[in-house]
Amino acid sequence: MKKLIVLLFPCLMLGQDLSIGNWNSYQSYHSASYITETPDKIYCIASEGIFLVNKNDESISRLSKINGLSDFGAKQINYSESAKTVIIVYKNCNIDLIKNDQIINISDIKRKEILGNKLIYNITIKNNIAYLSSSFGLILVDLDKEEIKETYQLFVENNNTEIKDCAFKSDTIFVATSSGVYYADANSNSLVDYNNWHLYNSFVSNNIAASETSILIEENENIINVSFCNDFFIKTKSDSIFFYDSNLNFLYFLTHDLIVNAKYSCYDKDANLWVADSENGLLKFEDLNYENSFIPESPISNDLFSLEYFSPNLYMCHGGHTNFGNWNNKDGASKLDENGFWKNYNYYDLGNAKDIVDVAIVNDNVFFSSFYNGVSQVKNDDLVVRWNASGTNYAIDTIGNWANDKRLSVCGLKTDNQGNLWGVTSSVQNPLFVKSPDDIWRSFYIQQQIKYLYTDLVIDSDNQKWIVVGRDGGANEIGLLVYNDNNTIMDDSDDQYKLLNTSVGNGNLPSLNILSIAKDLDGEIWVGTDKGVAVFYNPSLIFSGYNFDAEQILIQEGEYGQYLLSEEKVTCILVDGANRKWIGTESSGLFLFSNDGTEEVLHFTSTNSPLNSDNIIDIAINPTTGELFIGTSKGLLSYRSDATTGGLVASKTKVFPNPVKETYFGPIAISGLTTNANFKITDINGNIVFEGFANGGQAIWNGKNKNNERVGTGIYLLFSIDQKGKEKSISKIVFIK
Repeated sequence: MKKLIVLLFPCLMLGQDLSIGNWNSYQSYHSASYITETPDKIYCIASEGIFLVNKNDESISRLSKINGLSDFGAKQINYSESAKTVIIVYKNCNIDLIKNDQIINISDIKRKEILGNKLIYNITIKNNIAYLSSSFGLILVDLDKEEIKETYQLFVENNNTEIKDCAFKSDTIFVATSSGVYYADANSNSLVDYNNWHLYNSFVSNNIAASETSILIEENENIINVSFCNDFFIKTKSDSIFFYDSNLNFLYFLTHDLIVNAKYSCYDKDANLWVADSENGLLKFEDLNYENSFIPESPISNDLFSLEYFSPNLYMCHGGHTNFGNWNNKDGASKLDENGFWKNYNYYDLGNAKDIVDVAIVNDNVFFSSFYNGVSQVKNDDLVVRWNASGTNYAIDTIGNWANDKRLSVCGLKTDNQGNLWGVTSSVQNPLFVKSPDDIWRSFYIQQQIKYLYTDLVIDSDNQKWIVVGRDGGANEIGLLVYNDNNTIMDDSDDQYKLLNTSVGNGNLPSLNILSIAKDLDGEIWVGTDKGVAVFYNPSLIFSGYNFDAEQILIQEGEYGQYLLSEEKVTCILVDGANRKWIGTESSGLFLFSNDGTEEVLHFTSTNSPLNSDNIIDIAINPTTGELFIGTSKGLLSYRSDATTGGLVASKTKVFPNPVKETYFGPIAISGLTTNANFKITDINGNIVFEGFANGGQAIWNGKNKNNERVGTGIYLLFSIDQKGKEKSISKIVFIK
């Protein structure tokens, strides 16, 4: 058995400054599904994450991989009062134990190769043993020894049967299986032998519970869950809760407007009812009267399609498209403000727009693109208008091939330096459109097949539009379309466009399956494909007649050379303030490369970092703080990087942390510098202890001198000089050794 013990660190609070190299979690907690009670807390599983409510002051804290959990995707949770241990089971069958402020990981089942399904359905606690009902038997976890004790398997007609639930009535153990309910002597030492189990009845049930005198076997499919909590049997239905005494005599039932999709109910030792509702979070009732609801500040969903940061807010678009077949009516988009509060826009907030896939801002107006319903314009969080075909003089055109389904499939919203809003619509003859600052709309004709699917848009330094093009259904990808309106958007007589592909002289792309695109600080266009990365170093030459082909970056691997990430599907590319490239992949996590892509600086995976998935969907960055927001297939988190966007003129310098206390040994960040400024740190007498160059607008000091020794207690001065030898700025750093 492999056991990993890690300390349970305090939860990070949203909106606080993060130190360089630290992580924060922004996962959703809206869809509550399971509850357990400890002496002073209620643990709740919500959207596969875990949060805690302190029963005394009702304060909320969170658990995640960042503060000690070993995994993401919590499914079941329970508490052993005698062992003083919380047990968490994840969807992948990983197990965590929380005891004595430590987290102990038991990964045996997760790592074990098992034929057929490998699922854990329920946790039942008896004494200091956790009984896990699973698709391959009843697994016993010894909470004292922190290990798998043994597994009971039941064979019916020579087939191992699934065990869906388990309960104890006095000294008898009952299991609900796919072949009926079986029982055995709980004190027997030979339950590994399936011949010692006996059929109680042939009822097929997923839910059983027991008191010392009664056994409840629930056959009603409308009952979501049953439990025995503090001398009460409780049946949970999606819209109501039923109470029975320990002898199964009906007592009363509870309904409430907030109980709309209940998943589990728990009656605690203080006579409070807690309900996990997937629509309205964790609900608390005192004496059957509604008291409070708990949903930690978080996005409405862990599903995401794109991320954009527009100071001071992060926008997270939840919708998406899968061959015109996936329509998301409810969870449109979420906004995180600078104070850590979330605003969640649903289907109705955005004018009945489905599948929100991108966002752009013009002045104080926020524009959301829908892959079904055009463009929604929002100001101060209120809907202004939803732009459709007729409202834009058909600049946002309808899909021409579906007479009975006029979709407005808009993606790739971007703004240019003149305040024009650009976007693309799929499967139309005029896919590229623009809205001027004075609300004049127009579209641009492109001779192409009507089935082209446009998914992203980048505007380069010459105002050319680079558009990612595919085909509906994902077959026969097209490549890239570059459109040049020659800065005369109302005159199309001088417009040009070119379709780029894998041919030499016409793009030289490594693949036609384009997954991402970005412009760097030098104006180069970086393209991510299913066969790695390619760079257009001279995008201004596209229509010149000279060579403009993309090039792949050759890197050295031992004695051999290979192209950068050529075996990876590159899902997203982001350029930070130091012109370095953050590159997300579909299955290998997140990379940070030097500005030219030849040096790997960092590589984060779900194994070596708090990432909850190696499938990176999109990334965005706060250019002022360097906080990198990482959208994965399992939700959102962030990492405080060491680069920010610098300016031509130094702004007010900020040092974090300051003072540097004797207990802090991490990097010290100095932000607000000019781009790539040279900086020097001296003692109070002017002796240089450290010098270097900023990453963009942020300098990093490790608190050591040139001899790699930690500096002593005192006041240190920072001097920074831009690349022209001007713009000196001074800050003081208080250091406590």
